[in-house]
Amino acid sequence: MSPLISIVMATYNGEKYLREQVDSLLAQSYPSLEFVFVDDASSDSSLVILRKYALTDSRIHIVANTVNQGLLSTFETGIRAAKGEMMALADQDDVWMLDKISLLAGAIGSHSMIYADSALTNAAGTVTGKFSDRNHLCDYPTALHYVFGTKAMGHAMLFKREIIDIALPFPDYVGHDYILGFAAAALNGVSYFPTTLVNYRQHSSNTMGADLSKGKKNYNTREERNARIVKRLNLLADRCPAGDEREILQALAQDFASGGIVARIRRFFTVASHHRAMLAYKGKSALGSFSYSFKLLFSIF
Repeated sequence: MSPLISIVMATYNGEKYLREQVDSLLAQSYPSLEFVFVDDASSDSSLVILRKYALTDSRIHIVANTVNQGLLSTFETGIRAAKGEMMALADQDDVWMLDKISLLAGAIGSHSMIYADSALTNAAGTVTGKFSDRNHLCDYPTALHYVFGTKAMGHAMLFKREIIDIALPFPDYVGHDYILGFAAAALNGVSYFPTTLVNYRQHSSNTMGADLSKGKKNYNTREERNARIVKRLNLLADRCPAGDEREILQALAQDFASGGIVARIRRFFTVASHHRAMLAYKGKSALGSFSYSFKLLFSIF
């Protein structure tokens, strides 16, 4: 018997594209699914639309926030309500390939998470490219792979329940997909499935899920940027299971928090020694990785 998989979707004022996405979710070929749809106090007809679907499909469970909670809290509510052995997160305005869950579930193996490539579409749904055209997508087998960043996006993930204790509660200063991916990498790793399984819609009114602009700088000064970086490194060190990787993260967090030359030298050697993991998402050459590591003698990132 196929293990139960929960598809968790957060909605907020998404009526324009919602039906197309829900239809693609309900039509998934995987045989054992539940759907947890959490509406974040929409002022449009999103909740009405979801409730109509629930009348004809007993797999659908709806949670309705009475007050707007925001994206992180809404997804966390859905994950906590989900009963599946594995879970996948859905944005309200995308369209999934019908065999997305079947393919990812068949390929996840012993990994804690697997993620796929995505087709990029405009508001009308016309494909304009692939996420992998703009980003280096790869496996993330260790916690150290998440030190500087990642390209594993939430809408493309399938993950096992085992990561929840590490990932939750969601901190409010990193993306939910970032901390979920880190938790998976810290346990049994993240695998990349090199096939486009989602049509990822980009449009001006995105309100749930993240468009590609989420990587824009969200700080005003260098000091603010540095403080956020140190805070994120401390988060990784705190959430990482005990072991060598946690010790490396703890030491790196301390060295990034220090402005002293000795700490700068230590963090250079730490990153240079682990560049294949820490800089994997950048797809840099050995020379490029060394150059990036060398910059840490003079600045934080």
